[in-house]
Amino acid sequence: MKRCLLLPMLFALVFSFNATAQTYYPLPEENAYWTVLEFDYNTWQYNDVIYTVEGDTVINNLNYKVVYRLDDYPTIYDTISTLHCFMRQSIEEKKIWFIRNYLGETQEKLGYDLSVAVGDTVSLPAFQFSVFDDSLFYLELIDSVDMSFLGELNEYRLIYVFGSLSQSGMALNYIEGIRDFWSTFPNLDDNYGFDAFHQSHTVCVQVNNAFWVGDEPYNKNCGFLAVGLDNPELIKLEVFPNPVSNILTVQLPEGFKHAELLTIYNTLGMVIMQKDIGSAGNSFAIDVSALNQGLYFLNINSHANNISVKLIIKH
Repeated sequence: MKRCLLLPMLFALVFSFNATAQTYYPLPEENAYWTVLEFDYNTWQYNDVIYTVEGDTVINNLNYKVVYRLDDYPTIYDTISTLHCFMRQSIEEKKIWFIRNYLGETQEKLGYDLSVAVGDTVSLPAFQFSVFDDSLFYLELIDSVDMSFLGELNEYRLIYVFGSLSQSGMALNYIEGIRDFWSTFPNLDDNYGFDAFHQSHTVCVQVNNAFWVGDEPYNKNCGFLAVGLDNPELIKLEVFPNPVSNILTVQLPEGFKHAELLTIYNTLGMVIMQKDIGSAGNSFAIDVSALNQGLYFLNINSHANNISVKLIIKH
């Protein structure tokens, strides 16, 4: 079962960690595409974008790879490609730096440091946004994932989970040389921050025509059809009454399959309530009477999609 949370999606993949020395894998720098679902504050829906590395450049006498962001919103008939950021990797140091060009920045910031030990604290300012008090993370765990079924992405890869010291439940969840669970490349502005709701998650990695989607090697979630932009009615979620004081009815859209998790967030992106809805059907009720009065966001996570709606609690 795949969920847009810190660790649940990984348990089906995680094997006993072998502490012996393993080959370090950098992120692929050509023929690689990352499909990411991102929350769009203009439409209050999830939008799918693709990140890819194309070409290189020299900045401040250092060699960088150029990362582009591909987007076909608001239409599916054209694709907008924008220079997103610059990436520099050091295999020897096991570190990856980014220049967040999309924020107008010109200095590199450390994004991943895989040289640290479990329990160590490290500053990762490439993933610092206004929701954080600082850029300090600590390495919660290192484990191992069997990627042997993916051809180019073969053998075992290490998982690194970096928890934020300033925001409980927020973390980087990185499979070495493949992807971060939320988004491999920093991609949010400094107004909203980095967390599971706002960031959404990576649904596909494609390298030299080999695909990674969760724990299954197929490609149906890759590219611009990941959230059904050719069928917009699939992403309409109904809740009523709204405003609500106690019992809320949730109606999933026609064709929305394999719903797994209902999560309610406050306006800061903090998880307020979670409910497993894997067997709840397309229409079900939840009790929200314990929530304080105010504005919330209700999110439904499924195998491939995420849908959201504003929710007002009024007592």
